[in-house]
Amino acid sequence: MEKEIREIGKKNKIEKELVIKVSKMKPVIKPTKPHRHEGYHELIFLNKGSGHHVVDDNKHEVRPPVGFYLNLGQVHCWDFSQIPEGYVVMFKEEALTNYPSALNNLFRLHDKFNMPRQDYNLMEQLDVFYRDFKANEPLELLSAHLNTLILKTVNLPALKDNIHPNFISEFSRLRRLLNENYLNLRTSEEYANLMKISTRKLNQICQAAAGCNAIEIIKERLFIESKNLLTHTNLPVNEVAYKLNFSDPSNFIKFFKSQSTLTPMEYRSRLLS
Repeated sequence: MEKEIREIGKKNKIEKELVIKVSKMKPVIKPTKPHRHEGYHELIFLNKGSGHHVVDDNKHEVRPPVGFYLNLGQVHCWDFSQIPEGYVVMFKEEALTNYPSALNNLFRLHDKFNMPRQDYNLMEQLDVFYRDFKANEPLELLSAHLNTLILKTVNLPALKDNIHPNFISEFSRLRRLLNENYLNLRTSEEYANLMKISTRKLNQICQAAAGCNAIEIIKERLFIESKNLLTHTNLPVNEVAYKLNFSDPSNFIKFFKSQSTLTPMEYRSRLLS
């Protein structure tokens, strides 16, 4: 009997024409399968519930009030032990066409961030955002809500940082280019050329925003997807290598070990132990 292939699910329940969707967290505790929402960023705000939220290969404890941010392509799943309560905001980047500052600031959000207790201001804004979405208010109004929500979230005490504003837009642009090209472009020079800046300037931007050189960020993006495929699928290592555009599985194994000291098989074995 052939082994059933397990792959990462893609959730496409959102109506294709929707640029923004605001919904209440489903009041269920049934575990969800690992999946990603293609083409959408996701902001989640929980004021009740408990359990775990796995984002890529990171397992986060859910202890409200807490928020989560999922960038394009990130894989996640839920395992609640108490019924959750809160809001989920999903949006395409075009929702922020008129708000470039909010779009650029998304990279400053963490997978998980703590919210101040009794932050009624934020939850009240989410209540209004949800009501306006359900009332089919125009995209212009919903985008304005989203802009305010992102900027308020970025300025939560738990997310404060000292990144110079001059570097925010360029680093955000690199992150977007990485999401689009990480399977094909692997060098700092290639991304610098896309951005029409020097490699030296690109490294300055990355050092200021993330504390490391561009090549480390480029490798990290590919490494995250490598771990996703090893964690959330049962694809053979050879197939994972080819999915990630490595010309030979040995090159993938060498890359993976350089990032983690483990081979892909050793990494997968540890997940099962």
